[in-house]
Amino acid sequence: MISAEPDEPLHVFDLPQIHTKPSGTEILRALDLLAIKPRSFGFKAHEAVKGRTVHPAGVTRYLTSIISSPLSWLDTDELREAVWDATAARLSERSGRTAMPAMSRIFTVPSLSGEEFTLTLHEPSLTADNLGMKTWVSSYLLSQRLHSVLESTPPLVPSTSTTYKADRTLRVLELGSGTGLVGLAFAAIHGKSVSVHLTDLPAIVPNLSHNVALNVELLTNATAQVTTGVLDWSTPPEPLPNQDQKYDLILAADPLYSPKHPKWLADTISRWLSRGLDARVVAEMPLREAYLPQIEEFRQRMTDIGLAVVDEGEEIGYDDWEKADGTALEVRCWWSIWGWSEKL
Repeated sequence: MISAEPDEPLHVFDLPQIHTKPSGTEILRALDLLAIKPRSFGFKAHEAVKGRTVHPAGVTRYLTSIISSPLSWLDTDELREAVWDATAARLSERSGRTAMPAMSRIFTVPSLSGEEFTLTLHEPSLTADNLGMKTWVSSYLLSQRLHSVLESTPPLVPSTSTTYKADRTLRVLELGSGTGLVGLAFAAIHGKSVSVHLTDLPAIVPNLSHNVALNVELLTNATAQVTTGVLDWSTPPEPLPNQDQKYDLILAADPLYSPKHPKWLADTISRWLSRGLDARVVAEMPLREAYLPQIEEFRQRMTDIGLAVVDEGEEIGYDDWEKADGTALEVRCWWSIWGWSEKL
């Protein structure tokens, strides 16, 4: 039986012990207490989540005792399987973020009115070749500033625009959408005034489309237009897009993780960004030491194609990867807003 004061960590011996043949319900409740959920990305993500906790000493041995038990006193095979599955999940969670099973996560995003709304995103279990299906801290940080990110720049759709009429729907393209947090957040914030196209590689787009469906009520209430599709930066489209097919705003979060990406990304932006002086690119990326040369190359290539920084800054978030001591991993990120140079 679980005892101890509510504010004090439980000891593993406070949990139902297998030799006492506890009920399946008791075991599952204990396993729920032992669940390790991925960290939030917020500025307070390094702070402990309030609630009942279990002292880590002996937990792995406790879980192993459940896995190795036949659980013969439980009434059904289904109940035994449920206990084993939950136990296996707890062991996997203790093997690091990449060992965690598929999950759905809820993200809170500020709106133009100052209120907040929530997005639900599905993240498949991670492998080395599908890291694009994880929500990264730079995406979270960018989603938090989308309601105001363009306020400090010249109006995106000025009334004197020669590119398009002010009442025209703003065309938005997200590159490397991953789980879709940034693009979905932008669509929900701006509603019927924008149409947002979320893109990524073929293996990632099915989950991206799934996440659009997960948030259909929010998007419908906002009268937001959202589509998904494949866009491979390494392969120029044939034919190249004409002016009507280009986008007024391009979004990208954490887009650089290969030496080839700075060129591919800048070339893709050059192809798809509208040539109006009011067109914008909004990007955010982590300043990880190993990738600093790629970020510098990206900056130079953006300048080379005629784009200039309109506004930029740095901020800190906390990724859901952990350090060896179990504390949250602090990540410094750089955000930037780009526009075509008036010299063009």
